[in-house]
Amino acid sequence: MRKTAKSDGKGPDLSRVGIYSVSEAAILLGVAPQRIRGWVQGWSGASRAPIVENDLGRVDKRNAFSFANLMELRFIAFFSDANVSLHEIRSIMDEVRAELNRPHPFATNLVFKTDGAKIVAEIAHKNGVSDIYDLRSRNFEMGAVVYKTLKDGMVFDPKGNAQAWYPRQSLAPNVLLHPCIAFGRPVLKGSGIPTEAIADAVRAEGSIDTVAELFEITKRRVQEAVTFESHLRRAA
Repeated sequence: MRKTAKSDGKGPDLSRVGIYSVSEAAILLGVAPQRIRGWVQGWSGASRAPIVENDLGRVDKRNAFSFANLMELRFIAFFSDANVSLHEIRSIMDEVRAELNRPHPFATNLVFKTDGAKIVAEIAHKNGVSDIYDLRSRNFEMGAVVYKTLKDGMVFDPKGNAQAWYPRQSLAPNVLLHPCIAFGRPVLKGSGIPTEAIADAVRAEGSIDTVAELFEITKRRVQEAVTFESHLRRAA
């Protein structure tokens, strides 16, 4: 997707909010593209509106959304995998937005704090959701454990907004997404070099040593970028 930062004052600066396509989010979150598309664009029918409030809309004739939206989609994926209905998810998110008075509360640390977590739990309970559990591990996880799972890898700014995300900390601890760096693409911490560019260079050069010299980074970091990109391609 071509990235063009808006400079007319009529929309967000894409160089600072990040920009993601449906397919990119699907790979990063490990969710089928059609589910991401529905959550962002909605479905046919008056009662099937989008779940997220999209910051960007369409860019270059394709649906796109921000880093804050991507962080919200992590929550939606978790709720959906826990068999919470789309109607319930939409109601929960709408009420949490209103209660916490933030457009993207699930992209802030508010929902990870005691009061915020209590508000989310109470709203979920009111909407018929009493037990949120992780179907991926088949372990019933409540309260703080659930939020710790979702908070892992997230970095917040002083205002409490999600600032960066380490999407595969155990696999690639130095790969992060930051909306102000490379339009939110996965990059190596400290260098700002997109992991995709590094992996492409390794395929072209056929040598990790050569690429390490080319980008002036260690061979270990080159290998980490390659491993990360390989993992994403396998998961796609």
